[in-house]
Amino acid sequence: MDRARTKDASEGIAPMGITALNETVLSNQPESRYECPVCLNWLRDPVITTCGHKFCKSCITSWLQNSGHCPIDNINLSMKVDIFPDNYTKREIQEQRMNCPFSSKGCSVKVTPLDLDAHIASCEYNKPETSSQPEIRIPCSFKAVGCKENFDSQDDMNQHLHNDTQSHMSLLMNAYSEMKINNDMSNASIDAKEQEAMTLWEAPDKDGNPASTPPINNTSALIRALYERVVVLEQRNREQDIVIANISKQLSAFAVAKMKQNNEMLLRYCMGNYVWKIDNFKARLDAMLKDHYKMLYSPGFYTSPNGYRFCVRLNISPQNERCFALHVHLMKTENDNCLEWPFNGRISFAMINQYNPDMTQRDTMMSNSNLIAFNRPTAEICVRGFGYTEYAAVSDVIRNGFIKDDVLIIRVHIKCV
Repeated sequence: MDRARTKDASEGIAPMGITALNETVLSNQPESRYECPVCLNWLRDPVITTCGHKFCKSCITSWLQNSGHCPIDNINLSMKVDIFPDNYTKREIQEQRMNCPFSSKGCSVKVTPLDLDAHIASCEYNKPETSSQPEIRIPCSFKAVGCKENFDSQDDMNQHLHNDTQSHMSLLMNAYSEMKINNDMSNASIDAKEQEAMTLWEAPDKDGNPASTPPINNTSALIRALYERVVVLEQRNREQDIVIANISKQLSAFAVAKMKQNNEMLLRYCMGNYVWKIDNFKARLDAMLKDHYKMLYSPGFYTSPNGYRFCVRLNISPQNERCFALHVHLMKTENDNCLEWPFNGRISFAMINQYNPDMTQRDTMMSNSNLIAFNRPTAEICVRGFGYTEYAAVSDVIRNGFIKDDVLIIRVHIKCV
């Protein structure tokens, strides 16, 4: 890759019909007036800005070092002249007292909201409860017919009943056979009506109430009760399997939603500094080389929480199929009517060399207010982009250490001026 060669940035248009290969504790919650909009926690060393917003001192200091403007309304701020200590709010927070979460166990300490986490960590009542009861093992429900297993908990026994149904049925059949032989020998004189009555068994009703069955000898009653229990436990296990499957689906959906929310937060609060990691790069490159109309688009990222939104496009150059083209595109946001148009700013690219950082390719360009690419977008993504039609040779990117573990990294920094 010729790093000394000067490249001129220009406006580029994405051809129509492209196929995009896209990447794809509450009890201590503060009131809104005591909450820092940056860390979403209690205000620590609260300060107030000239535009009337409150922040933790450390939060707003770190924010202004990166952006220079208020995270709420985008007004330019200076730490020296626009930030003042808010002693009134500080006193209000210090005067509040909260009960220890372990008050039910005997802790009577009341602390300020800012000291609650430290107290919980050192609270003498924050200990796991121990039991002085001797360990009791639960025998299997089929102990009476020969099962010798014992369990530490009811859940273990339920799992055993679920897994060993066949062996339990065998035990029941053996016990029933022995009982039948004994009954045949001892009850030979019982008439036909009594024999029929002894063989009848009624299932419990839907409410779980046991059926009224005629009294018979103890062994027969035990076998019937055990058989009934097997049926009930099997039904209950099926219901529990369904419940567990539904909960697993809900947890998976929640995890996906949480991950999506976190990614959206990172894109909105990256302050124009976005690191685009293109994974599975070899397969993506092969697809672009076979069809030059296929392109890679990054997710949309923001120059500030309520600022401009951009994405990055990487594709094979239509002018030179041996080179990559690299452009940025403006995207629509819900705050476009509050922004100044056309966009004015500085755009920096850096294609990271993951084996030799000194060979990282860096390029900077300034926006041009006369180009359509920097006017307010009329579609979800502006058709015209701005960047380099011949940014880097494909062969240089592959051979010179820019790809590691099948990942290409491009860092973009867009700053308004």
